[in-house]
Amino acid sequence: KEIHALHLSFPYSNAGFVYPLPAQNSECFLEGLQQLFHQAGGVPTVLRIDNLSAAVIAIGRGEKRTYTDTFLAFQAHYGFKIQPCNPGSGHEKGNVEKKVGYSRQRWFVPEPVMEDFAQLSEWLYEQSVQDRDRPHYKKETRIEDLWQEEQQTLKHLPAKSFPVNRHQSVTVNKYGEITLDQEQVLIPRARPRQSLTLQKTWDTFTCFTDDGEILYKASRPYMDKSMPIPWEDIFKHWSVKPRSVVYSRYFAILPEPMRAYIMKKPEEMKERLMGLYEWLVGDYPMTAITALFEQTIHEDLSPYELRGLLEAQKATLPKKWEESHTPSILVDMETDLQTYDKMLCPMLMGGMVDEG
Repeated sequence: KEIHALHLSFPYSNAGFVYPLPAQNSECFLEGLQQLFHQAGGVPTVLRIDNLSAAVIAIGRGEKRTYTDTFLAFQAHYGFKIQPCNPGSGHEKGNVEKKVGYSRQRWFVPEPVMEDFAQLSEWLYEQSVQDRDRPHYKKETRIEDLWQEEQQTLKHLPAKSFPVNRHQSVTVNKYGEITLDQEQVLIPRARPRQSLTLQKTWDTFTCFTDDGEILYKASRPYMDKSMPIPWEDIFKHWSVKPRSVVYSRYFAILPEPMRAYIMKKPEEMKERLMGLYEWLVGDYPMTAITALFEQTIHEDLSPYELRGLLEAQKATLPKKWEESHTPSILVDMETDLQTYDKMLCPMLMGGMVDEG
């Protein structure tokens, strides 16, 4: 999956937090910022941000900005001040920019295995906590100790979280669809040309009728999006440079038996990778190959022999021919072929012959 990560960095202590999100819209930005406040245990007095479209509508002179109504309501709810950066001036928030590069190198190479956003956010939070157990790059004091000091300056969290959602009016087209996140989404039970109110959160959307009835609720289209992994190109590259396999971000995704098969004999790694590329990955879907290795370990078989196993799994008996002309009383009746044998060759079957 291709995801985005929202970073919150505290320059005094160099502590930082990361929250994964599926998009860069207003709902995702505010949901992520709210979660980061909860991870930090408080709200910064001043928040320096860049001019992201999820919060800023227009840029004026100096620090003059026109913010979205939702962002202004969010700011009022948590009570922080806004300090915007000048356009194209990434150095004005250099601490968080460096934090982005640091977390990318430490926590996203190789890419972590993601079950869902909740699991990944929890894992990233644990990484950020563990990362504070190291000296500050300049102050020669542990980051955790500095963070404990800086955390005391944060504002208290409100008793209730901010309801992050946005509403808009949509019209159902003649096919029963609405446009959401640049996708056409079918709305069951909706009538063509019907007007609906759409409530969007960071991960779901809900369609309401004019009477307030919930007509449909589902995940936003980008929640189900994923990118195919180009396994054929990956194995081709691995077969040329076998030493790069263990450093590849895709190696960790392979099932353990398949990794063991590749790594069992280092002197044969190149041949095995080439064989997997030529005999399996190029001709079979990765799901079938993965299932083969997960069923049992074939450490001593060649890739060509593994191909034979997949071919054997594909071989199935032909389906029974379905026809409706035979009377039902005769469908399961067994035929006694000896009767025909006696008629066709009576001498061999001990029968009588009439020569008249």
